[in-house]
Amino acid sequence: MWVSLALDCYMASYDDMVNVLEESRVSPPPSTIGEKSLPLTLFDMAWLHFHHVQSLFFYKFPQPNPHFVEITIPSLKHSLSLALKHFYPFAGNLLFPPNLGNPEIHYEDGDSVLLIFAESKTDFDYLIKNHQRKVSHFHPLIPQLPPVCEKRDTLLAPVFAIQVTLFPNSGISFGFTMDHVVADGNSLIRFVRLWATIHKLQREPSILDNAIRPFYDRTMVNDPNNIASNFWQHRQKTKFKGYQPSPPTNNILATFLLSEADIQRLKNKVLVQCPTLLHVSSFTITCSYTWACMIRARAWVGEEVSENELEHFIFLADCRAYLDPPLPENYFGNCVVPFLVTAKSMQLIDEGGFIVAANLIGGAIHEKIGRKKEVCESLEREWRNISSINLERAVGVAGSPRFAVYDIDFGLGQLQKREVISIDETGSISLNEGKDNKRHIEVGLSFPKIKMDAFASIFANGLIVDD
Repeated sequence: MWVSLALDCYMASYDDMVNVLEESRVSPPPSTIGEKSLPLTLFDMAWLHFHHVQSLFFYKFPQPNPHFVEITIPSLKHSLSLALKHFYPFAGNLLFPPNLGNPEIHYEDGDSVLLIFAESKTDFDYLIKNHQRKVSHFHPLIPQLPPVCEKRDTLLAPVFAIQVTLFPNSGISFGFTMDHVVADGNSLIRFVRLWATIHKLQREPSILDNAIRPFYDRTMVNDPNNIASNFWQHRQKTKFKGYQPSPPTNNILATFLLSEADIQRLKNKVLVQCPTLLHVSSFTITCSYTWACMIRARAWVGEEVSENELEHFIFLADCRAYLDPPLPENYFGNCVVPFLVTAKSMQLIDEGGFIVAANLIGGAIHEKIGRKKEVCESLEREWRNISSINLERAVGVAGSPRFAVYDIDFGLGQLQKREVISIDETGSISLNEGKDNKRHIEVGLSFPKIKMDAFASIFANGLIVDD
């Protein structure tokens, strides 16, 4: 049996909002993988000591507790085990050898993923709306990674954990916590999609689409300038103790929708005022508009900053196709490069702030695409630049509309909502495609109540169509 039961049903509640039903460790089927090691590439090494990625997927589930315990839990365990056979690094550990040897992702038979099943009395319909909600209501739905342990002078750090929470007769949520060093969003979503497919079919697909089957050949990631070693030289100065998450904030979580029509109107505005700007994508528009609205909201609530205060926007781009040789889309691990753009506060607060932001973001993307052969060379430089800025004045991006998360089907009907909870800690925004129209874009934010109200007003007023 490859699912080991760690705790009995109906454990004592660890939070007033959530009661743990069962805690298990799920492994791939025995003897299907053997011992495996994946060296950390330059793209992975950059994420050592970074925050965890925490996200939630909500589905309707009009079933009571007995159905969940007797039918759904065994089915989810079995399908997860089969999915881990293909995505075994999630069941492995981040391994730090003695004497400061290079860390790696290591798997051996018996390694497993922590899988928690819980029950919540929170109003499911309240959680899945776009309106303002207390972010503290979401944190109990997210698991924490098991602690780091030491074995024969080798440090072992789990990289992945899952929590499935029942809202009786209403819904179900899937909560994921991932150490970013093991994979980027592309790889995570491919894993979730495979798990969902297996659960829906109640078996493995007879033929695994190459778009889902992970590709593990790290020898294809060239690093002629030893950038991974440079990262490790710097990162090893800080002893790895496992990431210690900050306590939940009192922030408000809300989702704002940019419709296809909204995006097109904003594009037209940019194209009229910046006719030479060559990269005016929906992503550029969404990020630029949101960033400018965020900076204006801070000013509206009386946040004191000098007019020359620098504001920063950081976003990631998948570079699998830009490497030499190119990596397939299903390459497992991290393969993203950061972009950093900077503007003075007053440039973004002024009425033309959106245009300034669009010029910066669109211009940075166009320049990087035009110099795609320098992707690896720019990686170290960009991370060095990011390490030197005031992160209190930085906004990042989590997720991507290209992930098409609303297509992920566990056999439970359409996904109702996807939230990236880690933005509460990082100050980033989250992006997903629209639930009902893939050309819409959902923007998730976590802000104090007063700033959220200001942002909502600025965001809505900027989209009003003049007669």
